[in-house]
Amino acid sequence: MREKHIGFRTILTSLLFLALGMALSSGVAFGEERIPFTYPAFSAKKMPPVFFTHDQHIAYLEDKGQDCTACHQMTDDGLSETFLNVRNVAPGKQMDYLHATCTECHVKLAKGPRLVDCRVCHSERIASEYAAKK
Repeated sequence: MREKHIGFRTILTSLLFLALGMALSSGVAFGEERIPFTYPAFSAKKMPPVFFTHDQHIAYLEDKGQDCTACHQMTDDGLSETFLNVRNVAPGKQMDYLHATCTECHVKLAKGPRLVDCRVCHSERIASEYAAKK
């Protein structure tokens, strides 16, 4: 019986692809800083907060001829920091509103994650990385 030996080049190539995959999946390779949705705040957190690439969203909207009002309302005090009119939604329905609104936009534009698995947006790894930076 003949033994197969894994060569140094094969191992090195595999490690390079692994490192590249980790960098791409974390967004580090593209400089995509992720920021959290901070409102609404929930006392009993069952899932980690959602972090999204704000700059990437802005660039995409600008490319489509849209501006910040696609996600933020203009108020008497200026542009609202919260997502659309989430503060006007009943507290028990805010999470459903966010899920429906974000998913609807991603489906309509055929970009970004779909609401098929909670952990696509609610990532423990990304939440841990964010907490470590604070």
